[in-house]
Amino acid sequence: MSNEDGYSSNRWELPEHWGTHLDAPLHYSKGGKTVADIPISELFCPAIVIDIADRAAADPDTAVSLEDILSWERKFGEIPRKGFVLMHSGWGKWVQTPLFYNKKEDGLLHFPGFSAEAVQFLVNSRNVAGVGVDTLSIDCGKSLDYPVHKILFAAGKWALECLCNLHSLPPQGAWLLVGAIPLRKATGFPARVFALVP
Repeated sequence: MSNEDGYSSNRWELPEHWGTHLDAPLHYSKGGKTVADIPISELFCPAIVIDIADRAAADPDTAVSLEDILSWERKFGEIPRKGFVLMHSGWGKWVQTPLFYNKKEDGLLHFPGFSAEAVQFLVNSRNVAGVGVDTLSIDCGKSLDYPVHKILFAAGKWALECLCNLHSLPPQGAWLLVGAIPLRKATGFPARVFALVP
Protein backbone atom coordinates (compact mmCIF):
# COMPACT_ATOMS: atom_id res chain seq x y z
CA MET A 1 0.00 0.00 0.00
CA SER A 2 1.13 3.58 -0.50
CA ASN A 3 0.18 6.99 0.82
CA GLU A 4 0.34 10.58 -0.30
CA ASP A 5 3.79 11.08 1.27
CA GLY A 6 5.33 8.66 -1.21
CA TYR A 7 5.93 5.91 1.35
CA SER A 8 5.05 2.40 0.17
CA SER A 9 4.87 -0.84 2.13
CA ASN A 10 3.20 -4.23 1.80
CA ARG A 11 2.31 -7.12 4.05
CA TRP A 12 2.76 -10.57 2.53
CA GLU A 13 1.31 -13.94 3.44
CA LEU A 14 2.62 -16.90 1.47
CA PRO A 15 3.30 -20.62 1.84
CA GLU A 16 6.87 -21.71 2.55
CA HIS A 17 6.95 -24.32 -0.20
CA TRP A 18 5.83 -22.52 -3.32
CA GLY A 19 7.54 -21.35 -6.47
CA THR A 20 11.31 -21.74 -6.56
CA HIS A 21 12.08 -22.57 -2.96
CA LEU A 22 14.48 -24.14 -0.50
CA ASP A 23 13.46 -27.14 1.63
CA ALA A 24 15.21 -27.25 5.00
CA PRO A 25 15.72 -30.56 6.87
CA LEU A 26 12.98 -29.66 9.36
CA HIS A 27 10.47 -30.08 6.52
CA TYR A 28 10.63 -33.89 6.90
CA SER A 29 12.97 -34.51 9.83
CA LYS A 30 11.83 -33.81 13.37
CA GLY A 31 14.36 -31.58 15.08
CA GLY A 32 16.15 -30.92 11.80
CA LYS A 33 17.71 -27.66 10.68
CA THR A 34 15.53 -24.69 9.82
CA VAL A 35 16.34 -22.39 6.90
CA ALA A 36 18.24 -20.16 9.35
CA ASP A 37 20.38 -23.09 10.51
CA ILE A 38 21.84 -23.81 7.07
CA PRO A 39 25.39 -22.37 7.02
CA ILE A 40 25.96 -19.57 4.53
CA SER A 41 28.98 -21.50 3.27
CA GLU A 42 26.62 -24.25 2.05
CA LEU A 43 24.51 -21.80 0.05
CA PHE A 44 27.38 -21.26 -2.39
CA CYS A 45 28.36 -24.58 -3.90
CA PRO A 46 29.47 -26.32 -7.11
CA ALA A 47 26.59 -27.40 -9.33
CA ILE A 48 26.44 -30.87 -10.84
CA VAL A 49 23.78 -31.19 -13.54
CA ILE A 50 22.37 -34.59 -14.47
CA ASP A 51 20.33 -34.37 -17.67
CA ILE A 52 17.43 -36.81 -17.98
CA ALA A 53 15.28 -34.58 -20.22
CA ASP A 54 15.03 -37.03 -23.12
CA ARG A 55 14.02 -39.86 -20.83
CA ALA A 56 11.52 -37.69 -18.95
CA ALA A 57 9.85 -36.67 -22.20
CA ALA A 58 9.09 -40.34 -22.85
CA ASP A 59 8.40 -41.38 -19.25
CA PRO A 60 7.22 -38.75 -16.73
CA ASP A 61 7.69 -41.24 -13.88
CA THR A 62 11.41 -41.65 -14.49
CA ALA A 63 13.92 -40.82 -11.76
CA VAL A 64 17.58 -39.93 -11.45
CA SER A 65 19.10 -43.33 -10.71
CA LEU A 66 22.34 -44.46 -9.13
CA GLU A 67 23.47 -45.48 -12.61
CA ASP A 68 22.83 -41.94 -13.87
CA ILE A 69 25.15 -40.63 -11.17
CA LEU A 70 27.86 -43.21 -11.85
CA SER A 71 27.59 -42.52 -15.59
CA TRP A 72 28.05 -38.80 -14.91
CA GLU A 73 31.13 -39.57 -12.81
CA ARG A 74 32.65 -41.74 -15.54
CA LYS A 75 32.52 -38.72 -17.84
CA PHE A 76 33.36 -35.87 -15.46
CA GLY A 77 34.99 -37.32 -12.35
CA GLU A 78 33.78 -37.84 -8.82
CA ILE A 79 31.10 -35.49 -7.53
CA PRO A 80 32.85 -33.06 -5.16
CA ARG A 81 32.14 -33.00 -1.43
CA LYS A 82 29.44 -30.40 -0.67
CA GLY A 83 28.49 -30.30 -4.33
CA PHE A 84 24.85 -29.73 -5.21
CA VAL A 85 23.29 -32.21 -7.61
CA LEU A 86 20.64 -30.86 -9.98
CA MET A 87 18.17 -32.88 -12.02
CA HIS A 88 17.45 -31.33 -15.41
CA SER A 89 14.29 -33.03 -16.65
CA GLY A 90 13.03 -30.31 -18.96
CA TRP A 91 9.93 -30.03 -16.77
CA GLY A 92 10.39 -26.29 -16.33
CA LYS A 93 8.77 -25.69 -19.70
CA TRP A 94 5.44 -26.77 -18.20
CA VAL A 95 5.47 -24.35 -15.26
CA GLN A 96 2.19 -22.44 -14.84
CA THR A 97 0.35 -25.10 -16.84
CA PRO A 98 -1.56 -28.22 -15.67
CA LEU A 99 1.20 -30.38 -17.19
CA PHE A 100 3.60 -29.22 -14.47
CA TYR A 101 1.51 -31.24 -11.98
CA ASN A 102 0.53 -33.81 -14.62
CA LYS A 103 -2.32 -35.27 -12.56
CA LYS A 104 -3.77 -38.37 -14.20
CA GLU A 105 -6.94 -40.42 -13.85
CA ASP A 106 -5.28 -42.47 -11.11
CA GLY A 107 -5.36 -39.33 -8.96
CA LEU A 108 -1.57 -39.20 -8.76
CA LEU A 109 0.87 -36.61 -10.03
CA HIS A 110 3.35 -37.78 -12.63
CA PHE A 111 6.68 -35.97 -12.93
CA PRO A 112 10.35 -36.94 -12.49
CA GLY A 113 12.44 -36.82 -9.33
CA PHE A 114 15.35 -38.59 -7.67
CA SER A 115 15.37 -42.25 -6.70
CA ALA A 116 15.90 -43.15 -3.05
CA GLU A 117 18.93 -45.27 -3.99
CA ALA A 118 20.58 -42.36 -5.79
CA VAL A 119 20.09 -39.96 -2.89
CA GLN A 120 21.29 -42.52 -0.34
CA PHE A 121 24.50 -42.81 -2.37
CA LEU A 122 24.91 -39.03 -2.66
CA VAL A 123 24.47 -38.62 1.09
CA ASN A 124 26.59 -41.55 2.26
CA SER A 125 29.31 -41.73 -0.37
CA ARG A 126 29.62 -38.19 -1.73
CA ASN A 127 28.54 -35.99 1.21
CA VAL A 128 26.71 -33.56 -1.07
CA ALA A 129 25.13 -30.37 0.25
CA GLY A 130 21.82 -31.37 -1.30
CA VAL A 131 19.83 -31.91 -4.47
CA GLY A 132 17.60 -29.77 -6.66
CA VAL A 133 14.95 -30.28 -9.33
CA ASP A 134 13.01 -28.42 -12.01
CA THR A 135 9.81 -30.15 -10.84
CA LEU A 136 7.51 -29.76 -7.83
CA SER A 137 9.36 -32.27 -5.67
CA ILE A 138 12.66 -34.08 -5.25
CA ASP A 139 10.54 -37.25 -4.99
CA CYS A 140 8.78 -38.47 -8.11
CA GLY A 141 5.27 -37.08 -8.44
CA LYS A 142 3.53 -40.41 -7.86
CA SER A 143 5.35 -41.00 -4.57
CA LEU A 144 3.07 -41.19 -1.55
CA ASP A 145 5.68 -41.70 1.19
CA TYR A 146 8.46 -39.30 0.08
CA PRO A 147 11.53 -41.48 0.74
CA VAL A 148 13.93 -39.02 -0.92
CA HIS A 149 12.83 -36.20 1.39
CA LYS A 150 13.24 -38.45 4.42
CA ILE A 151 16.70 -39.76 3.47
CA LEU A 152 18.07 -36.36 2.50
CA PHE A 153 16.75 -34.43 5.49
CA ALA A 154 17.61 -37.10 8.06
CA ALA A 155 21.20 -36.56 6.91
CA GLY A 156 20.94 -32.80 7.50
CA LYS A 157 21.00 -31.93 3.80
CA TRP A 158 18.70 -29.51 2.00
CA ALA A 159 16.91 -29.22 -1.33
CA LEU A 160 15.77 -26.82 -4.03
CA GLU A 161 12.51 -27.35 -5.90
CA CYS A 162 10.81 -25.69 -8.88
CA LEU A 163 14.08 -24.47 -10.38
CA CYS A 164 14.16 -23.04 -13.89
CA ASN A 165 16.63 -22.62 -16.77
CA LEU A 166 18.65 -25.71 -15.88
CA HIS A 167 19.04 -26.35 -19.61
CA SER A 168 21.43 -23.38 -19.70
CA LEU A 169 23.89 -24.92 -17.23
CA PRO A 170 26.85 -27.14 -18.15
CA PRO A 171 27.15 -30.60 -16.57
CA GLN A 172 29.89 -29.23 -14.31
CA GLY A 173 31.74 -25.98 -13.67
CA ALA A 174 28.87 -23.71 -12.60
CA TRP A 175 28.38 -22.55 -9.02
CA LEU A 176 25.05 -22.07 -7.26
CA LEU A 177 24.35 -19.05 -5.10
CA VAL A 178 21.15 -19.37 -3.08
CA GLY A 179 19.49 -16.28 -1.67
CA ALA A 180 17.66 -17.66 1.35
CA ILE A 181 16.14 -15.50 4.09
CA PRO A 182 17.33 -16.91 7.47
CA LEU A 183 13.93 -17.36 9.11
CA ARG A 184 14.40 -19.16 12.41
CA LYS A 185 11.43 -21.53 12.34
CA ALA A 186 11.07 -21.93 8.58
CA THR A 187 10.85 -25.45 7.15
CA GLY A 188 11.46 -23.88 3.76
CA PHE A 189 11.04 -20.59 1.95
CA PRO A 190 10.97 -19.11 -1.55
CA ALA A 191 14.50 -18.40 -2.72
CA ARG A 192 16.25 -16.62 -5.53
CA VAL A 193 18.79 -19.00 -7.02
CA PHE A 194 21.65 -17.83 -9.21
CA ALA A 195 24.12 -19.87 -11.22
CA LEU A 196 27.57 -18.51 -11.95
CA VAL A 197 28.72 -20.04 -15.23
CA PRO A 198 32.40 -19.81 -16.26
